[in-house]
Amino acid sequence: MYRDPWNDDVYSCYNHFFTKRYIARRKRVDALELDWLDIEGMYRSPEVVILTREEILEKSNWSEEEVKLLFADTRFPMTEYARKQIVEVHALIQFFARKALVKARQIQEEEDRALSFAQLHV
Repeated sequence: MYRDPWNDDVYSCYNHFFTKRYIARRKRVDALELDWLDIEGMYRSPEVVILTREEILEKSNWSEEEVKLLFADTRFPMTEYARKQIVEVHALIQFFARKALVKARQIQEEEDRALSFAQLHV
């Protein structure tokens, strides 16, 4: 059965399947924020901007280990070109936007579950 890595709550539903090390790496990637990039300007631009791992490391305030974890994540839209790992800037923005959307959806589902549980015990 195929699992969508975006929709699966890997921190609660599949803890028995994933190792603690994998979960820790996934949480570190989810904690990264794209605050170093001009998102609005780059997203509206029709230019194709390719960023390498080294360029992201230079421009962001992330450590080298965090950038390695990001590029190793299976959800991240990177590809290899001439033995370099690259990502297109629009795909990078969509990756972080989708990540925030999924996190907000999970928080809303938890709140709904807590509310329905509270209504059962009234």
